[in-house]
Amino acid sequence: MNNKTMSEFVIGVTGHRDIAATEVDGLRDSVRAALSDIAGRFSAMPVRVVTGLAEGADTVVTEIALELGLRVTAVLPMPRDAYADDFAGAALDTLNALLENPDVEVREMPATADLTTAEGRDAQYAMLGDYLIRRPNLLLAIWDGEVNGLAGGTSEVLLGFLAGSIGAKIARVPQASATMEDCNDIALWIPVRRESNLQAQLPARAEYLVANSNADCYWPASELPAQIAARWKALDEFAALGSSDLGADLAAYGLAGADASDEDLALDHVFIRADQIARANQVNSDRMFKLFGLLAAAMGLFFLVYAKLLAAKFLLVLYVAIFVFGFIGFRISANRHWLGHHLAYRVLAETLRVQYFLVRSGAGRGYRLLRILKLTSVDRFKRFEWLQDAIRSAEPLHYGVSQPAEAISAVQGGWIDDQLGYFRKRLHAMHKEHLRLERIKSALLLGSVVGALALIFFKKELQHLEMTGFDGKTWLVFFMGLLPLWVAVWELYQGKMATRELLWQYANQQRYFSAAAHQIGTTADLDAQQQILRDLADKALIEIYLWSVHRYHREHEPPAAG
Repeated sequence: MNNKTMSEFVIGVTGHRDIAATEVDGLRDSVRAALSDIAGRFSAMPVRVVTGLAEGADTVVTEIALELGLRVTAVLPMPRDAYADDFAGAALDTLNALLENPDVEVREMPATADLTTAEGRDAQYAMLGDYLIRRPNLLLAIWDGEVNGLAGGTSEVLLGFLAGSIGAKIARVPQASATMEDCNDIALWIPVRRESNLQAQLPARAEYLVANSNADCYWPASELPAQIAARWKALDEFAALGSSDLGADLAAYGLAGADASDEDLALDHVFIRADQIARANQVNSDRMFKLFGLLAAAMGLFFLVYAKLLAAKFLLVLYVAIFVFGFIGFRISANRHWLGHHLAYRVLAETLRVQYFLVRSGAGRGYRLLRILKLTSVDRFKRFEWLQDAIRSAEPLHYGVSQPAEAISAVQGGWIDDQLGYFRKRLHAMHKEHLRLERIKSALLLGSVVGALALIFFKKELQHLEMTGFDGKTWLVFFMGLLPLWVAVWELYQGKMATRELLWQYANQQRYFSAAAHQIGTTADLDAQQQILRDLADKALIEIYLWSVHRYHREHEPPAAG
């Protein structure tokens, strides 16, 4: 059994420091109920609370999470000693006690600004706010409902999370006008008054704030939307499959090098398991499609034999038996979801590959993985819903790179050159196979033409040519019916496998990676090199997602069909 989990469901925390004293007990009860409800929705997926451990809301949530036995990570916006300067008295004692708690994992943002200035410290807090927007699957906001526009403040983090980035515009709309919208990011708002705003008019109870798929508006919901609940259930199944033995015996082709950090290794583990699960399901899915093709060809053969050569009842029995066997196989395949899991885990693995190298190169800052996923609507397919939550596991603590020139060089070798070699190899093999099949099809077509000409010019001779009880004309008509049948079955199989789209994707990918390799090699400007990598990421992800869309639709009807 694979004991490592694929990922974690992360609850980020943002909230006020100056919570009114009269609100604290009620806040604790609300937080306890909220965390218990969320954690209770998962059986395989671990739930982790991520907080900055600031005085007030962060501390309350951390204490409740520890009481409930949840995993807790304290992400400090700067090195611990510098962060402690913002605390005094009992607040400092509480901070130190929580940081020393063995059940609290502590991670520190590196100092990238002058911490002796207010501007520098604000920049560090902004880094924490950015992480709380990028990584959590749900944001828990302890908020008084006021949008004050303060940099790094609770309202800015909350609205930035719902909008996808700090400063992006997002409007609140009534729930009724958003009932047909797809749900995107979601926050849980626990209303609370502050000592500085005791007169705030607040809802009587906690409510969810749900952003639409375009992240341009959000609405309140008294209960967790059914769409989100289904997404989280699928995410839990994703975690269960990731910790199973499925594909664990397959060769692992990781991304991380010998100098990888713990964060790199954690992401590498998710990539490896996604790749293994995708390959394991691909084997089963491809075998089933090949079996269906063979069964269809066999059914056609028995029917032609019955119609042209031997009208025996046992041939019809075999025909029906093959049909029943094929139907049972189809139901088994559908229930195991081999195709859906193959495509979804391949999408996840390739997305993680792109993100890993963007982060390693320093080109990932400001890059939104979910943007391309949403544009292609891949996550709208059944059993793909969990992707947007799983992809959040690829978000790093920060995007700093100590030696960017060396990092770019390593990424060029580990990603661009590696993928370019792969696509060239696959294209060569597929072109070779394509040419072989085209020659076979041409031979079959020629055979059909020769057979037709033989029927026109040598009909009498064929009728007098007897073979095993049938004349030559009967045999020729039989084979002329069999050849196009098998060609049609093969074409159907190729269509189901989306082979032509895969060939096109590989050709495009080879062109993109070849161009990126040339462009990076001809410029020494770091910003230009990182932009080249971001452009390559866009193109590579679009090709991956679009092929998955084509492949999915080969097996599943689009929503309006039928």
